[in-house]
Amino acid sequence: MCDAFGGIILLAVLVTLLTSNERQGHAAAFADTQEMLQRRLALAETDLQQSLQLSASLQSKANDERWKSQLALLATRKELEATIQNARDTVALNNQELDSANSADPAERLKFLNAQLAAAQARKLELQNSVNAAEENSKRLQQRVEALNRQVTVKYDESVRSLRLPKEHQTGKDVRYIIVQYGSVYPCRNPDLSRNEISINWTSHLDDETAHPIRGKGIDLARNPRDLETYFKIQSKDSVYIAFLVFEDSFPTFLRAKQMAVASGLAYGWEAFQNEHGPVTFGENGHTTNPQ
Repeated sequence: MCDAFGGIILLAVLVTLLTSNERQGHAAAFADTQEMLQRRLALAETDLQQSLQLSASLQSKANDERWKSQLALLATRKELEATIQNARDTVALNNQELDSANSADPAERLKFLNAQLAAAQARKLELQNSVNAAEENSKRLQQRVEALNRQVTVKYDESVRSLRLPKEHQTGKDVRYIIVQYGSVYPCRNPDLSRNEISINWTSHLDDETAHPIRGKGIDLARNPRDLETYFKIQSKDSVYIAFLVFEDSFPTFLRAKQMAVASGLAYGWEAFQNEHGPVTFGENGHTTNPQ
């Protein structure tokens, strides 16, 4: 029993010693760790200070005009080096192509060039054929247009009705001019023989005067035929005849006015005018037409 008790005491002593050694080891390790952290912190602060000093130094140098000039020179140098390198590459490529061309068989080279020439000539012939075809087509179209124009002329001639102009005889009666234009009737004189300035504008010169009928102001036979009937009734059948100056746009109006003159017992004559000939001009001896 004493041996067992002594063994227990021995184990307790050993455990105490081991625990004491472990605590001492942990304390030493903790102390080493704090010292190492302090050293690293000091080293980091030193590096930071050096970095700030280096940054300030570089900033001052960057603001210095000499450094700016040197940087510009360096950039120009790089550009020149790149240009020179490109030129060298181009020269090398051209030399390579020349060497390839010189080293090729002349017969093969001639064959290749002949093939290119033949292809170019074929292309030229193709384009020339296209041009010729276009010209031929243009000629056919022109002939077609001329044929259609001839057909139109024939159809127009077929649709035109030829009219027989009345025979004209000389007379000694006083003439009353009436212009027929714009689908209306324009007597040149009023019943009292004064100049009609209501529906006609007049332009006077030294020896003549020109009548310019006003569109829409003349006698419209479709609306007011009585105006012309009244004008004819006050004319003397024995001493007056009516001279119609008929423009190309008013021939149907003239036919109706002529019938009204005949119904009133008046002799008449007429003369055809075209719009392109301009207005009617009356000279010193008048503009006399031959009456019917």
